[in-house]
Amino acid sequence: MAISLLADTTTLEGFEATITELIVEAMIKAIDLAVVRGDGNGKAKGILNDTRVPAAQIVTLTDAEFTSWEGWKKKVLAKLPLAYKAGATFIMASSTYEGYIDGMTDDQGQPIARTNYGITDGPQGRFSGKEVIEVEEDVLPFYDDAVADEAVAILCNLKNYGFNSNLEMQLFRYFDHDTNEWVDKAILIADGKLIDPNGVVIVKKGTTT
Repeated sequence: MAISLLADTTTLEGFEATITELIVEAMIKAIDLAVVRGDGNGKAKGILNDTRVPAAQIVTLTDAEFTSWEGWKKKVLAKLPLAYKAGATFIMASSTYEGYIDGMTDDQGQPIARTNYGITDGPQGRFSGKEVIEVEEDVLPFYDDAVADEAVAILCNLKNYGFNSNLEMQLFRYFDHDTNEWVDKAILIADGKLIDPNGVVIVKKGTTT
């Protein structure tokens, strides 16, 4: 973040608050990408690239099953071993949750997914009683945009993912002589990998029907 972008139009206090928010957003996005999609080469090994996840727990849902409580119950929730059910959360694109999951009901019309408002600083989604962690579409794609056999959701307990940092986030400042700007750069060196891959269910999109 170059100071000149903000310092000329805001107070120092406003600039510091803004750059803090931008750094937090960037770090969260980078960590999300690493935990879900990291290839393990000089970076974290992402859940989707961990070949140790049991094949029986990599499931495919057709269009009809994806919008059906029975499909999720039989092919996703039932695949997660009992020992890992406590504390498990869903990870999916915000657009997938908003467009398909939020408001889903069972055959008797009872809500399976819902969003609570006013309890935390923002909406809190839950599906089948489990927390839903919403991510950007470059982490997990929107269901409509995904191609066949592409992962669109993950069910797991993130406590089974080991994330290690040997350098706490640090902020560096340098002067860019080409642009005549002071630049603030935040760096976090980290690695990660599933500690126990047996507590993961990966949900893929089936062939469109």
